[in-house]
Amino acid sequence: MSRLSPSATVRSQARNALKGNYVAAVASFVILILPIYLIMGLLSVVSVLLTELIDDQAILGAVGIVVLTPLAILSSVLLSPLFNGFVRAFYEAAYTREFRLINLFYYFSKGRYHRALHLNLSFLIRIFFPALLFFLPLFVYNVFCYNYMDSFVDTVLYKDFAFLLSVMSSILLILYSLKYFLVFTLFSSEDKMDSKEIFSTSKAVMKEQKGAATKLIFSFTPWMLLCLLIIPALYVVPYMTQSLCIGAKWMTMKGE
Repeated sequence: MSRLSPSATVRSQARNALKGNYVAAVASFVILILPIYLIMGLLSVVSVLLTELIDDQAILGAVGIVVLTPLAILSSVLLSPLFNGFVRAFYEAAYTREFRLINLFYYFSKGRYHRALHLNLSFLIRIFFPALLFFLPLFVYNVFCYNYMDSFVDTVLYKDFAFLLSVMSSILLILYSLKYFLVFTLFSSEDKMDSKEIFSTSKAVMKEQKGAATKLIFSFTPWMLLCLLIIPALYVVPYMTQSLCIGAKWMTMKGE
């Protein structure tokens, strides 16, 4: 019998952890993304109403950029502790094989909410400028094509190259962010650690674990492509999240 690779072992453990818990895991994913769709739907309704009230397209565009976009970002940030609870539920299941849906709302209590929000903002600040740098080629490509090659924008070649640039930029951002791989799992298990200590601990442990994390993440490439069909995401996201949390568990234990 051939020996499983570490990534395959982690995925096998994830499937075992999700046995009997998949309905709750899928429900947690639906609860996580539901506010995003509600916000998008509400903003779409507001945009339609503004279109009826404002005839000037320039003013309408300015309202979207200055008001609606910041409002969408602010709403997402304020609801981000739901993501921390999502990770907590899967990380707890990595140890106990018990998935508690109530964990999604764990960080909405008074003291925990501000702590979770601070961690999330710290994470976003740390990856904001690297993300801008990595996605700069895609931005330049789009600006150049829309300004100087109008006819090319409608071609399949334009879309294929834009997709390729998006994938490359995303890969670079993932590789850069590997040092923060343990941030959210450490946060869910270490109530006494402040954000600075969590980030420094993750970076210290991940110095020796980046290769393992890279192999685990990219072992899900076929699954992530399947998510382009939307519906399979209900299976893939819980499975991948559970696998990443189990991988984080072993990496943390190895780094102790």
